[in-house]
Amino acid sequence: MLQKKTLSLSAIVLALSFALGGCSPKASEPAVHIGFSVPDTTNPFLGWLTTEVKKLAEADGKKLEIADAGNSTAKQMEQIENFMAMKVKVLDIMPIDPNNVQEIIQRAQKQGIKVLVAGTDTTVYDVMMNMDQYNCGEQIAEMGIEWITKTFSTDGTEAGLPQGDKKPKILLITATDTVDSKNRSKGLVDKITAWGKAEVVISPTEARSTAGATAVMENLWQQNSSAVAVLTYNADGAMGVNEYVMGQPNVDKSRFGVFSGDWSPPVQETIDASAANKSVFRGTMQIVGPKLNGQDMPLEKATYTLMKDLMEGKLTYGKWIKDSIKKAYPKAS
Repeated sequence: MLQKKTLSLSAIVLALSFALGGCSPKASEPAVHIGFSVPDTTNPFLGWLTTEVKKLAEADGKKLEIADAGNSTAKQMEQIENFMAMKVKVLDIMPIDPNNVQEIIQRAQKQGIKVLVAGTDTTVYDVMMNMDQYNCGEQIAEMGIEWITKTFSTDGTEAGLPQGDKKPKILLITATDTVDSKNRSKGLVDKITAWGKAEVVISPTEARSTAGATAVMENLWQQNSSAVAVLTYNADGAMGVNEYVMGQPNVDKSRFGVFSGDWSPPVQETIDASAANKSVFRGTMQIVGPKLNGQDMPLEKATYTLMKDLMEGKLTYGKWIKDSIKKAYPKAS
């Protein structure tokens, strides 16, 4: 009888221990290890990156959940709050508005959550992963300059320009809604303006999405149908411009070029098609990833590596990770 009571007491103690999470090795394990908060996964670059990073996490036995904010700042804040309630170990945030996330990041950190900020400097983070946005804009402009010079003449001008223009006309579709977009757009504008061998028209209306850029291009084209090139803030916008220009029957597709920033496999396919003039999107700036421990690492792998490092409570690679970028042109078939 005594033995039966002792066993019963042990069972009660064990049950209480499990209920309190003291004896179960899985009790403190969150259902979701990593929360990945991004502006919009319909963006080809973000859609590709989030998919690839999630594959790496799953292959490593970690649960990663992607939160698509649909470009809504309010929705992104709500999604980050949800990740905090889930008690994720790591938050990877690509902020829509880098000026309004400081307080919520600090609250997450006080809760013990490690925060990786990607794509912009929010000043508050455990690790930041970013590139030189101004230089990205400069290099977008460089691609346009190189192509115009090669296509028309050594100095970028020739009598055969559309409608007898004395200088090639270049249209710019920028974005200035964040610090990073301002920096990239400024680099783009400064470089093409300093070249001085083109007539530059900056769209009064900005665009980031494919649909938005198509609409902007339609309006621009009414007064600028002699343009020979368009430079856009991002590849999503370039896809919209490409769609519009390819639908214009009077445009010589072999003598029209679109250049931008950001990369994804669908973007590369469109750029590849430009080799046969089945597209006019001819080049983009691709983030190829940073150097970690002195070794080049693809962006998707580097992103997960930093996430995992933070999950393990480490800062192996430092607090600021600089992404390398390169010019992506049509690949040889």
